[in-house]
Amino acid sequence: MTESPNNHEIYEANWAEWVDMKVYGPASRWLRFLIGNVLDRIPADFAVRSILDVGCGEGTITNSLAMRYPDARVVGIDFSATGIACAVANYQRSNLEFRHDLSSKTLGEDFDLVTAFEVLEHVEDWRDLLGRMTEASRKFVLLSFPTGRMRPFEQTVGHLRNFEKGEVENFLAARGFAGVAVNYAGFPFYSPIYRELCNLTNAGGNSFTRGRYGLRQRAMAEIFYRAFRHFSSRRRGGDQFCGLFGKSQGPARFAPTGAIL
Repeated sequence: MTESPNNHEIYEANWAEWVDMKVYGPASRWLRFLIGNVLDRIPADFAVRSILDVGCGEGTITNSLAMRYPDARVVGIDFSATGIACAVANYQRSNLEFRHDLSSKTLGEDFDLVTAFEVLEHVEDWRDLLGRMTEASRKFVLLSFPTGRMRPFEQTVGHLRNFEKGEVENFLAARGFAGVAVNYAGFPFYSPIYRELCNLTNAGGNSFTRGRYGLRQRAMAEIFYRAFRHFSSRRRGGDQFCGLFGKSQGPARFAPTGAIL
């Protein structure tokens, strides 16, 4: 039996070396682009005044949320002390806070929007964590995660699973959250092309993607990012899930089609 990866050890050891990859790396930039597109689906009259980013890591996406919603209180939490140290060192805003939170106690508070980007595939009991996220959310839950076939390199960065299509949507529907914008992006350049390339090069562990990015790394990352933008699907046919869900009970209510009830 293959031993499950130890995510705490992996991320304590590597976050400091992955900061530039998260800032400049093409897949990370493309994910932020997808997140922005999904957030555009929130109607203007559904004000977002508080955000909790679960598993914020080194803080790049959390910071982008704080930039997008300058009037909202934005909190990022993570079980990695190294990740939080990187986040605090790199991002300071008046509306932004980072917390080292080993057991996600912050989920005991209430937020308008609760997010988790590339997190659930690392969590042993993802249903428990996502259930707690729904309880903490007053209005919305926003998620991203990989689906489809899991490559060997993904285990080296702590993946325990890739999700089946509809698996998370059904779980959320049973807890009163309807899909507002549910996208499976990335065909063909992100998947299978880029994911197979990452597998061949051990993307999380090779010297080209780790540490500070120089001119060569940034130029290559820019080329790949443009390929993601122009040669990957944004809504259907891909393996990269990015979805926004609205509470279908209470003051903020959405129908499964995304229309406000």
